[in-house]
Amino acid sequence: MSLKETLLAIRANSFLAPPHAFELALEMVTHIGSTDPQLRDELIYSTFSHWIEEGVLSPEQLQELLAIALDDQHLFYRIGESGTDSVFTRSFSVLLLPLILILHRNHPFLAKEAILYLKDKLFAYIRQETDLRGYVDEKGWAHATAHAADALDDLAQCSELDQTDLKQILGVIRETITGAKSVYAYEEDERLVTAALSAWNRDELSLDDIDGWVRSFANRLDSGYSIEAYTGRINMKNFLRSLYYRIHDQEKYKRIAATLLPLSAQRA
Repeated sequence: MSLKETLLAIRANSFLAPPHAFELALEMVTHIGSTDPQLRDELIYSTFSHWIEEGVLSPEQLQELLAIALDDQHLFYRIGESGTDSVFTRSFSVLLLPLILILHRNHPFLAKEAILYLKDKLFAYIRQETDLRGYVDEKGWAHATAHAADALDDLAQCSELDQTDLKQILGVIRETITGAKSVYAYEEDERLVTAALSAWNRDELSLDDIDGWVRSFANRLDSGYSIEAYTGRINMKNFLRSLYYRIHDQEKYKRIAATLLPLSAQRA
């Protein structure tokens, strides 16, 4: 029986795990970048989602799975390529991180050093990823930026991270918005806003910290007429607008909304 057939049968049985669940999980992660969207997204990812949430895999097994997801054959597989199928391996490896982090926050099993190592690897991946495609015809979602944003979102909620770490997350989000080489067209800005708000809502950052971060976008605004400058302005404007509408009715962020409004209204 093929992996796809096995997982179809498992899904039909409400994702009930077989006795050899971890061995199957290792096979799943080997095929995590399959170009078959049903196998990659509907079966492999969905099975991981159910099994991790339901505690099918032990802490030791999850630590091994995390190490694999972060390695050079998964999160960094052929990093730097754009327009090739390697993006599916990277973007679905990064999507394992939120699943593991959510479980850790509810039932801690990772050492602080492991969380900080994950943070460093995630930052490095985001800074090196160049394939920003969203949906790929016949192959389904790549969506590397959105998946990385989901990982940042759950990372920001980890109590192991302090004020400095949260500022670093906001810095990476700013880089992702202002440094992209193409316009985000698949609501990546919304996913990044969610990550930013998770950092804000930890209450480790002062309003001055947050206000300064918002204002820093204007300092990175290129007023030139190149396609790169135009792309950066569009992404920044869309992100700031999304952020404004997410917080404008929250009393605690009234000051931040006032800062955001004129920035988000700038012409591209």
